[in-house]
Parts: sequence; structure tokens; C-alpha cells
Amino acid sequence: MNAPRDMFFESEVRPEQNGRLLLDSLAERFTYHRREEWSEKISRGLVTINGKLATLETLGYRGDKVVYHVENYSEPEVPTHYSTLFEDEEFLLVAKPAGVPVHHTGRIFYNTFTAIMRRGFDCETATPMHRLDRDTGGIMLFAKNADTALRFQKHLDRILLRKFYLAVVPGEFPEGEVRCDLPLTENPAAPIRIKMYHDPAGKPCTTVFRRLALLPGTAAESAAEGACRSVVECELVTGRKHQIRAHLSELGFPIVGDRLYSHNGKFYQKMSGGGSLSEEDFATLGSHHQMLYAYKVQLQLPYWNAPQVFSDFSFDEEMAAALASVDLTTAGSLLP
Repeated sequence: MNAPRDMFFESEVRPEQNGRLLLDSLAERFTYHRREEWSEKISRGLVTINGKLATLETLGYRGDKVVYHVENYSEPEVPTHYSTLFEDEEFLLVAKPAGVPVHHTGRIFYNTFTAIMRRGFDCETATPMHRLDRDTGGIMLFAKNADTALRFQKHLDRILLRKFYLAVVPGEFPEGEVRCDLPLTENPAAPIRIKMYHDPAGKPCTTVFRRLALLPGTAAESAAEGACRSVVECELVTGRKHQIRAHLSELGFPIVGDRLYSHNGKFYQKMSGGGSLSEEDFATLGSHHQMLYAYKVQLQLPYWNAPQVFSDFSFDEEMAAALASVDLTTAGSLLP
């Protein structure tokens, strides 16, 4: 669904900005516009504070409601389809496509997956109970109201008992069960600050991997990393940021299409520097999206007599083509 041409973004004046010029506060906080641009927008009547038009002399005080009117608004196109696996009065279990962020980014506000769910189910209070990276597709659990979210957010493991992903990696992943317990942490001094790194002092992390199948590799992969790919089932025992991606990278098997953890992050750095990826870049990556999908969960809601297992295989086109020859309904799954 295309975003409306006129959008209104709301915020509140933060405590540290109390009593300051609203212009200064906006310029410091929302750096996607320069100070001169914010000045022009205020002068044109596109900014209100507590329902009144702001001026260049307006001061903002803690808690004041600021509304910014954006004309001719546009966002990058993202997939907005989804499938519903389960719904009752308290919860939604849905499958997110790869390529859409769960929460707003610097360029996407209207078509976040959370906003898509709220519009699709006419439920303004729908709240994601966990998150998936923008480039990861698969199953997500939403609470339909704030009370439900509050009751279970800090104890999600009591209802979302087990979570399984499918990953496609270059090379021949070891047979049998592989347990990775490498602690992970961010490194502010690293060239890529959002990346997770192995550090003995980091947060405890555990992922269990199991190879399901071997596939032929692409020409680029055959030359660089080996003549095959592996389909790997990944069970999250803990749920740290980028955990599966970082663990597979540390094991020497970065996920196909992962711009951050494969090829030393050079494709992530290219995009974060304002560049765009070419078809040659995507050929080197092996896919336009990282081949990681949250495909199975074991769910136990408090009013059920026994846990239930839900699966989804709504892969993007490239991942679906890569897995076309694999019987995922029976091949080595850690759950029935």
C-alpha cells in the first residue's frame, strides 16, 4: 500500500530540550533536515506545537506535542503482504516478508510491518512481541492489546517456547548437531558499530544448528567459498541481536545474501555510505535478501492444554528457488 501524500509525524519535547527554541531542538534531534530546512518548514506553517502554528521564536517545553506536516510524502517500496497463521482475542501469529522493517526507520514510517498489521487487522494497539531484522522473513507473534503485551513481553519464553529458522549458507556445514555458545557484543570502536562480535565478556548466547541438506552453489560461490551450499536449521536458545547471523559468521558460514556479516561487511558499508548495490554486487552476495527465515515456532498460550507447532514457508522468490528441491516438512526438523 502506498503511503499517503500528506503525512503528519508526532513527537514530544524531551526533558533535555525544555525551554529551548523549538527550531534548535528539531534541528538537533531530527537530522534528516538541516537547520535551514527546519527554519523554512516552520516559516511555511508545517510545524505545530500543542495544536498552534510554531514560529521561529517558539520555545518548546517538556512534554509539548509537536506535529510536523510532510507534503508530497514518499517512501521506498517494501513488500506489504503477509499470511495469518493464528488469531484470537489476544494474539496474532503472522508471517512477515523479507524486506520490510518491523519498526520505523529513517525513511520508512507508514509501511513498517507493525503499521501494516495495525491497519490490516484494524487494531491500533497490535504490538510485536519480538522482532525480525528487516531483511529476515518469517513468523512473528503480536499481542493485540497493551495489557497482553505488558503481561508477556518480559516473559516471552513462557509462551513462545521454541523458535526455529532456516538459513542457506555457502559451503558444506558440518553434519550432526552443532551448538554455538559464543558470547556476543557490540564494539563501539569497530568500523561497523551495529555488528555483533564474539567477545568472552559479551552476553551469553546459544544457538543450535543442524544441517538439513546440501545444494549446488552458484558460480561465484564455487570460485570463492566452495562448490555447494548448505540448508541449516537454527534454533534460538537465547535471543540476542543478530544472534544467528553472527554465530554462523563466526563459524565460517555467513548467510547467503547477508550484507553485514558476509564479505567483511563491504556491501553494508557501501549502502550505509549512500551507495546502491549493483546486480554484480547481488551476484557476489548470492541473493537480493539474506536467506534466513523464521519458519517454525512452538507456542503455548496460557489457556491452551498443550503447546502447538506452527510452520510457514512463504520464502521470497530467490530463497524459494534455492530450497525447491528440499523436503522441509520432514527433513531433520528438531520438532515434529
